[in-house]
Amino acid sequence: MVSGGEKYPFSTGELVEALQGAGVLTDQAIGLSRELEKHYRSKGLKRIELQDLMDHLSRRLEEEHGPEIAERLRSQTPPFIPLMIDRDGVREAFSKRTLTAGLEKIGLTFKEAYSIADQVEKSLRAEGHEIALQRDCNHTIALLLEARHGTEYRHRFEAETRQLEELLVAEPGGFTLPYSRGILARSLMVTGLGPDLSHSLARRMEVILWKRNEWTIQRQQLRAEVEQLLAEEAGEEFVRRYTLIHRLKQRDRPTVILIGGTPGVGKSSLAAELAYRLGIARIVASDSVRQALRSLIGADLSPALHSSSYALWRTELLPSERMDAKPKRKRVIRGFLSQVRQLGTALGGIVERNVFESVSVVMEGVHLVPGIAPDVDVDATVIELVLTLEDEEAHRKHFVMREGQTRRARWQERYLDHFTEIRYLQEFVARQAQLAGAPVVETSDFDRAIETALDHVLDILLSQDGAEDSVPSDKKPG
Repeated sequence: MVSGGEKYPFSTGELVEALQGAGVLTDQAIGLSRELEKHYRSKGLKRIELQDLMDHLSRRLEEEHGPEIAERLRSQTPPFIPLMIDRDGVREAFSKRTLTAGLEKIGLTFKEAYSIADQVEKSLRAEGHEIALQRDCNHTIALLLEARHGTEYRHRFEAETRQLEELLVAEPGGFTLPYSRGILARSLMVTGLGPDLSHSLARRMEVILWKRNEWTIQRQQLRAEVEQLLAEEAGEEFVRRYTLIHRLKQRDRPTVILIGGTPGVGKSSLAAELAYRLGIARIVASDSVRQALRSLIGADLSPALHSSSYALWRTELLPSERMDAKPKRKRVIRGFLSQVRQLGTALGGIVERNVFESVSVVMEGVHLVPGIAPDVDVDATVIELVLTLEDEEAHRKHFVMREGQTRRARWQERYLDHFTEIRYLQEFVARQAQLAGAPVVETSDFDRAIETALDHVLDILLSQDGAEDSVPSDKKPG
């Protein structure tokens, strides 16, 4: 969206809220928003003038819901444009998160506080504010509190209004960012702390700062105080990990983590958890790449792309041989490798593109075989590991659990029908990992597997950084 030279991302959710604020029923608002998004996507437009969209939407509302609702939409703060709050001449974006946190401090539950904050924003937008004075915002909050929770909560709010400030973290460059419990909790989780304790410590850190009335804290000071709190609650080993992880975040080189393994061993779950803990935003599944190539290359040109990795061996048989054919280890592996090699170039290209953009990525899939594919030579830290599930019965149960979650019984049957081939491939991929020096992580205990994988990644990154630090500056590249 473009308005007054500024660009804003299109959001169906914000459009739905604007329509609801004008009086359109939720189901109708969702339907109209999706229809509008589809309309613009079909035209291939990447830049849409906000005024054109609002004019188009107003005409639709006038035709379908009447002029009153159309006028309500026009009188609102336009969707996508952030609501600003003027606090003594300083303007900043309205933050539901900050307001919610402040309302929790006067005794509201998170759900109650968030509901008030959400309604405050809707009320200010309905009144047409693009820049609202802080006192107007506070007055709206007080009225909503009194209406929903009684005069006691309104009085609590008015008594605490001067303290409803946002905690800010001052960065070395001079700019500030809001203190985020979520980001701090995630940083603590990377050290190996459990989610509950991580979030508890992040909340305690916030309370400590609130009680000091310290609205801005230097990043270095915050880190030191977190380390002190961490030492008291978890011990020095977690402080050491926290310090090392901070060093990793300062690295210039991107990180590429390649997670291989057969179906049913937990690759996608572990990849998502590992990426979350390390703050890596991009996750790529090799099977999604195969799916994309299948849409471009027909089965007659590339049979290998149009069959599952564990069933490809059957394409080498004559039709008359397929009925009673039983999988043989070498034949299964040969068929699998033909698919791995076909996808290797595409997967390598994706890795190279991410490195070119200086973006770290986690890639997972059965087609990631250490020492075979993808074969990449990039200026990045490439870390390979393979997942296995040694217990055959546990491996079978994973497919049953997957079916129960997705309600796709045919996939369960297909995997179990080819379970022998899948186990052959697991043995082969694990052996290749050992030959290539890549760790094999057993996933029967998922939490332990996460910690093992995380420790391996951190060890490599830290050892590499240590090696780079030991090189004299006049010998370093660049």
